[in-house]
Amino acid sequence: MNFAKPLVLLVSYISLIRNAICIRHGTNLIWAQIPTVRNTVSRLVGIEGDPNDWVESGKVKVRHISAPHFGWEFKALAFQHSTQTLLWSEAMNKRIQSLVLNGSTDTNDVFIGTSPEVYGMSVDWLSGNLYWADTLYNWIIMAPIRSEERVYKIVVQDGLDSPHGVAVYPQKGYLIWSDCGENPKIEISDLLGKNRRSLVEINIQEPRGLAIDFNENTLYWADSVRDTVEAIGLNGYGRRIVALQDGSSFFSVAIYGKYLFTTEQSKGHLKIYDKKTGANYISYRLGYVPFGIVMYDGSLQIGNSSDCDDLGCGQMCVPDPLTGPRCICGEGYDMDEDGVSCIKTKSFVQPSHIYAIHDAICQYPANIADMSLTNITLDTQCFLNDRHGYLALTYDARDNLLYYSENNTFTISRIHLEIGATSEIVAGGTGVVKGLALDWISGNLYWTDGSNRQIKVSRKDGTAQKVLINSELDNPLGIAVHPGRGTIYWTDPSDAPKVEWCYTDGTSRTVIMDDNLGSPNHLYIDFQKDVLYWTDSTLFHVRSYDLTTGRIAVIYSQPNTKFYGISLFKDFLLWTDTEQMNGIHVARLDKAEKVRGIIHPTNGISQDLITTDINNQPMFNDSACLESKCEQLCLSGADNSFWCHCGLGYDLMNDNSSCRTGLVQDYFLLVTDAYQRQVFQVNGLNGVVHAIHHSIRHSPIAVDFDPVMQRVFWSDNEAHIIKTANLVGDFHDVIVRLPEKSVVDGLAVDYINRLIYYTDSGRDLIGVVSLNDYENNRVLINESMDEPRAIVLSPIEGRMYWTDWGYSARIECARMDGSDRTTLVQLNNNSWPNGLALDNKERKLYWADAQTNTIEVISLDGHNHQVLIKEETAHYFGLTQMGNYLYVTDWKKTYISRMNKNGGPLEPFGTESFTKLYGIHGFNGSEVIVGTSVCLYHHCDHLCLPLPNNQHTCQCRDDFYLAEDTTTCIKLNKTTTSAPTTTTTLRTSTTTFSTPTTSKNAGSSPKSTSRITDKVTSQKSTTTAASTSIISLTSPSSESGMSTVNTSTTNDSPVVTSVPAVSEAKHPGIARGVIIAVSLVVLVAVIAAFIAAVYLYRRHRVLKIPHGKLVEEDTKVVSFYKIAFPENRAEEETTMECGIENPTYGVITSDKMFDQ
Repeated sequence: MNFAKPLVLLVSYISLIRNAICIRHGTNLIWAQIPTVRNTVSRLVGIEGDPNDWVESGKVKVRHISAPHFGWEFKALAFQHSTQTLLWSEAMNKRIQSLVLNGSTDTNDVFIGTSPEVYGMSVDWLSGNLYWADTLYNWIIMAPIRSEERVYKIVVQDGLDSPHGVAVYPQKGYLIWSDCGENPKIEISDLLGKNRRSLVEINIQEPRGLAIDFNENTLYWADSVRDTVEAIGLNGYGRRIVALQDGSSFFSVAIYGKYLFTTEQSKGHLKIYDKKTGANYISYRLGYVPFGIVMYDGSLQIGNSSDCDDLGCGQMCVPDPLTGPRCICGEGYDMDEDGVSCIKTKSFVQPSHIYAIHDAICQYPANIADMSLTNITLDTQCFLNDRHGYLALTYDARDNLLYYSENNTFTISRIHLEIGATSEIVAGGTGVVKGLALDWISGNLYWTDGSNRQIKVSRKDGTAQKVLINSELDNPLGIAVHPGRGTIYWTDPSDAPKVEWCYTDGTSRTVIMDDNLGSPNHLYIDFQKDVLYWTDSTLFHVRSYDLTTGRIAVIYSQPNTKFYGISLFKDFLLWTDTEQMNGIHVARLDKAEKVRGIIHPTNGISQDLITTDINNQPMFNDSACLESKCEQLCLSGADNSFWCHCGLGYDLMNDNSSCRTGLVQDYFLLVTDAYQRQVFQVNGLNGVVHAIHHSIRHSPIAVDFDPVMQRVFWSDNEAHIIKTANLVGDFHDVIVRLPEKSVVDGLAVDYINRLIYYTDSGRDLIGVVSLNDYENNRVLINESMDEPRAIVLSPIEGRMYWTDWGYSARIECARMDGSDRTTLVQLNNNSWPNGLALDNKERKLYWADAQTNTIEVISLDGHNHQVLIKEETAHYFGLTQMGNYLYVTDWKKTYISRMNKNGGPLEPFGTESFTKLYGIHGFNGSEVIVGTSVCLYHHCDHLCLPLPNNQHTCQCRDDFYLAEDTTTCIKLNKTTTSAPTTTTTLRTSTTTFSTPTTSKNAGSSPKSTSRITDKVTSQKSTTTAASTSIISLTSPSSESGMSTVNTSTTNDSPVVTSVPAVSEAKHPGIARGVIIAVSLVVLVAVIAAFIAAVYLYRRHRVLKIPHGKLVEEDTKVVSFYKIAFPENRAEEETTMECGIENPTYGVITSDKMFDQ
């Protein structure tokens, strides 16, 4: 061929395509092209045969595959020659498809949910994996070409800006890609994205398609800005320009023999060059815009997949030239112990988008803009759907923890993003928290409190809480933290709206913007670009603030859009809308074009939005707090300085890092704050607060004090233990470990006889433990109890008193062995007697009622009942008497209240910095009752319990019984059904107790648990959806059984009495009648079910949105995909904390996720 002659133009090209037939398996040069005008369809075009023949002769056989619709756009190409498979990306339907080139037209979806901009693909033919680069999502993904289950794995996403071309060299284990973003480069790694390095990073502007010459270990690429096609050795040497033509826009390249093929988009050419000399053999004018190109030939894919096939991997195999092939699992799966199989992981797949809708928290995958919406409902996407008023969100990417606020319970909680995880309350007693932010470097949690007009900070476990800002705030809402700069940012959409910032220690407070603002809401920081963003629901736009230059700009606007929550991910802007378009929405930032809206107008109210992406929580190595030795809080100041701070009850030591507490030895209160996970000591003279230091913090509830040993005792209903430590917080010890069902709200220490008593409303009992030997413990009372709570003791008199706020509310008393039980005060059924205090000197008993909002008193002889105070609003819990005062804790107050014990108003005492107070105990050394134990000169094997009149009784722990000598305890044999009765003890008890089912107060907290599960289960419906959800289960009624246990018989063994069946032999007529009646009932039920099914099916057909194509196919996005909870979803009442119920610990306990 004479190359001096004018380049051959294929004038007959269009007519050849019209007459062409489908591409066949063999040697083909194949490229993708889309029409310049919408009068024809996109095509995959192939020139059949060896290029050595048709390039020289100029005679070509053209074949093609046409798209079925005008809107389709073929972009990237790849192939697997051994299976005769051609693969392509298709932009309109946002998917990757394959076709076997055997004359078939049946395509297979390899992956659904790409962006429309997938321009580079390549096949690892030794493993059967496809790799592709997604320019909008800025990642490189691999997926098996043929698999029964659609799995994928993100192999590269860090540091990608606009990935384009992809090439693989499986024999050497290379994955190569081009990135034409702000820092253009070509990089190389192993096939899993590890051992990454730059191959080309200078004199490069917009690298596009890639191709490898496997014979010469050379990489070729097109640069559409430099107008070049270039080459370089895979070792990084020997770079050269193969072709240079001004005004060209080279896009994709392919290699075969001595030829280099490239698509050029500015003029719509297919060009063929000599890969060595750069001589231009032919330029075909296509009349289309060409994209990806491949040389489909078996010689370019030497080798086979036998090594991977022999492994039998459950999902994917990756060859390694050094160690051999190995199995790997896709996103959302973990490798099983056999190294071959994959099991579904409990953790949520990251990255993902999570937003609150008030009634629930919902999740969408990272590719929400392009995911398939078939069968999407709120039930399939939402979890924690128990209508707690979810508002604010933040997350810890490394610990995989989601933090959220609940408006109904005024708490902040956290939960691992995994199936079966249990939530944990980290802060309570808050106001309305609409903004949360986590500093993952220092481990601090920040939040806005609109009700109290303040910004607070704590450790991320909720401890060491501190008010950071409480002045000149009207309605703080969104908040964001920048660990690298040591700053926080917040919005205040008040009458005088503003956006502000300060250092994390609260200093240098500065207004960013306070004019031309409408309603600034939530914020987002892009740490890669160092830019702050916020939404404005009044001005209908999103603004950006460059943290380096201070420049403010509107980056996106849309009329009548109530922008609220905000997140950015890759090249997408996401936001929530709170009004007519209530839901989650997505726009492309590069085109300022909305691409998706998923709305649920009548379900929930969309709130905060986050994207759980570890790449947006970078490790700032120069962060001031990164290497700090602060024991509690590290807060940053100006000039990269930091300061250590301590939480409530602690003081900073001279080393400026340690936190210590100063304690008093007499006349003090002990109080538990379950949300701050702390037992506090409050000076009874001046109200100064000191913390009882303990390293492991759960949720302390009941509290008492041993003045003899100077030890504090408390119950922990999260860890289900009763614990003790000295006042300093040292020498911790667990008194008793309780079943998970236990709820210990009351403790009382008998320091004279070395005993501790407790109430357990979870198991409806009162128990006792010896402080001399914790193993010696037993249940004293477990009959006719409903909700026992507070308990107090009179050891000298040998009596105990307790409250029961259950169905039959009352105050009871008994001897300290549980005998001689009587009701001291029978209260109305709508009473909730919580706190209890005993004045031994004046022989008076005080109690606090959380339902009637009263504090009352009665003499121990049952006379002189008096109401001391009644408040309009209160929820009392703990009560104690010290000196002339009664001290009370109130869930509706963040401080201790006190009043004169003879009556008078309640007044605040001490700090108002508590969150939610529970138990309280007062110690005044001058009021300590001094006495000698009745057990001092009497021996009991296990428990010596005091009785009135200086008497005592011996009792054994639960797995022993008392011998006839009334002091020795004998272990029960497994065959023993009950202990022998004796006549020497003052109360006969069995050693095995049952917990009777009792009727609870209708207003009490249900003792049910819930968990994140991998399927949705409802008692009212048998529908099962493959989604992550929260369910709540309650125990079935004990009345539904077909047999009953009769324990009223005279012998010790219970008798099971079955309900007799109808005997057909004795009553044949009755039996036949019963059978006929049952048959009729079943027939009617079947007919009714059929009619209901037909009705629901027709309704479904009418309402169902077609999913043949995406609903948002209109480029103006005037239609939206509407989702909702299923119509048969039960309307659950929102559980409020105040005024409706008298909750047990279940109100502040973690949401326990029920595993199916």
